[in-house]
Amino acid sequence: MKKEEAVQQSLRFTYFLIGTIAFSQGIMGLSDLAISYMQKDDYKQDPAQTQFFSTIISLPWIVKPFWGIMTDTVPLFGYRRKSYLIFFGLLGFLCWNLLSDYGVENREFGLILLTVINICVAFCNVIGEALLVEYSGHSDDDTHQNDKASQNVTFFFGMRSTGTLVTAYSSGKLLQLFDKRYIFKITSIFPLILACIAVFVKEKKYSKDEPEKEKIKTVESLKLFTKFVSQPVIYRPILLIMVFMSSPSISTAMFYFYTNVLQFGPDFIGELRLSYSICSILSAYLFNRFLRHVKFTKVFGYSTFVYCLVSCQTTLLVTRKNVKLGIPDRLFCFGDGVLNQVIGELNTMPVLVLACKMCPKNIEGTMYALLMSAINFGGMVSQELGALLTYYAGVTDDNFDNLAKLIVICSFCTMLPLPFLGIINEEQMAKAREKHQYESIPKQDEEINVEQEVEEITDTKCANLQNEQLLI
Repeated sequence: MKKEEAVQQSLRFTYFLIGTIAFSQGIMGLSDLAISYMQKDDYKQDPAQTQFFSTIISLPWIVKPFWGIMTDTVPLFGYRRKSYLIFFGLLGFLCWNLLSDYGVENREFGLILLTVINICVAFCNVIGEALLVEYSGHSDDDTHQNDKASQNVTFFFGMRSTGTLVTAYSSGKLLQLFDKRYIFKITSIFPLILACIAVFVKEKKYSKDEPEKEKIKTVESLKLFTKFVSQPVIYRPILLIMVFMSSPSISTAMFYFYTNVLQFGPDFIGELRLSYSICSILSAYLFNRFLRHVKFTKVFGYSTFVYCLVSCQTTLLVTRKNVKLGIPDRLFCFGDGVLNQVIGELNTMPVLVLACKMCPKNIEGTMYALLMSAINFGGMVSQELGALLTYYAGVTDDNFDNLAKLIVICSFCTMLPLPFLGIINEEQMAKAREKHQYESIPKQDEEINVEQEVEEITDTKCANLQNEQLLI
C-alpha cells in the first residue's frame, strides 16, 4: 500500500507540473495582444512584415527535437527535467523585463528578446509534452492506449486553453488601461512561478560515477530515433501532418482589417480571444467525450471539409455583405470566430492524439518533439505563405480590396492533404512502436533485469490505474 500511495502521490505531482507548464504557456497570451500592437504601432510594420517577423521569432519551436534530445540525454546539474525548468523559467523572467525596459523602442533588440523568450517557452513545453507522453503509457490494448493518449492530450491542451482563457479578456482591458511595458512586466511573473515550482520536483539525479548502462547515451538515442523515424509507416504521416499545417494563414491581415477598417479596440479584440479560449476548452471536451474512439481518418477528413466551408463565410465580413444582411460587425465576428475555432480545434485534436500514439518508450521526448516541430514548421510555412500571398494580393494596412479572394484561396488549401489520408495506418504504426520498444531492450541484460522489469511493469500498471482515476 505504501508503494501504491507513493506512486499515486508522484503521479499527482507530475500531473500538477504538466498542468502548470501548459497553463503557463497559455497564460503567456497576456502579452500577445500587446506584442501585436507593438509591431503595428511602435515598429510601424505592415501585415506582410508583421507576419514575416512573427515567423522569425517562432523559429525555436521548429527545432523542438533538439530540445527534446537535450532533455532526454543531457542532464543539467544531474537532472533531465528539473534543472532545465528552473533555468529557462529564470531566463524567461529576465527577458520579459528587458523587453519591457528596452525592447519596445528598439525593434532589433525586441525581436531578439522575443526569440529568446520563445526558446524558453518551447523548452519548457518539450518537457511537459515528454512527461505527457510518458504517462500516456504503452498498453498492449490499443483501445486502452488510445484512451489514455486522448485523455492526456485533452488534459494538456485543456490546461493551456484555460491559461489562455484567464488572460484573453484581461489582455485587452489591461492594454486600454496600461502601457504595453507594464503588461510585459506582469507576464514575466509566470515563468518565475514555474521555476519556483520546479524546485520541488522529485527526480532521479544522474551522477558521474553511475554505471554506464544506466546512463542515457546521446548517440544511442539518436540511432534509435533515426531507425524508428526512417520507417515509411512513421515518416509518411509526419509529412502529411506537416503539409496540412502548411495551409496559408491570413490571421495577421485579419487583425489589421479588424483594427484599421472595423475600428475594433483592444477591449473587443480581447473579448474575441476570450470566446476563442472558451471554444478551445469546449472542443477538447467534445473530442474526448464523443470522438476519441472514432478512427483518425474519419474525424480528420470530415472536420477538414467542414472547416474549409466555414472559413469561407468570413468573406461576408470583408465584403461588408453582413451589413446588407442586417448583421452587425461585432455579432458576425463572434459567431464566425466561435464556429471557426470549434471546428478548427476538432480538426487539430486528432492530429495531436495521433502524434502522442506514435511515440515509443525511451525516445518519447525526442519523438514527440519532432512531431510538434513538424506541426510548428508547418505553421511557420503557413505564416510565410500567408505573408507571400498577402503581399502579392496587394493587401496592406489600408488596402483590403483582394482580402476576400485571399480568404477563399487559403480556405480551399486546407483540403489539399485529404487525397493522401490513405497513407496513415494506425495498426501498422502501433506494431512499429511495439517492435521498437522490444528492440531497444539490451539483450545481454534481459536475464539480469528480470526482477527489475517485473517490478517496473507492476508500477506501470499501478500508475496507469491511478492515471485513469485522476483524469476521470
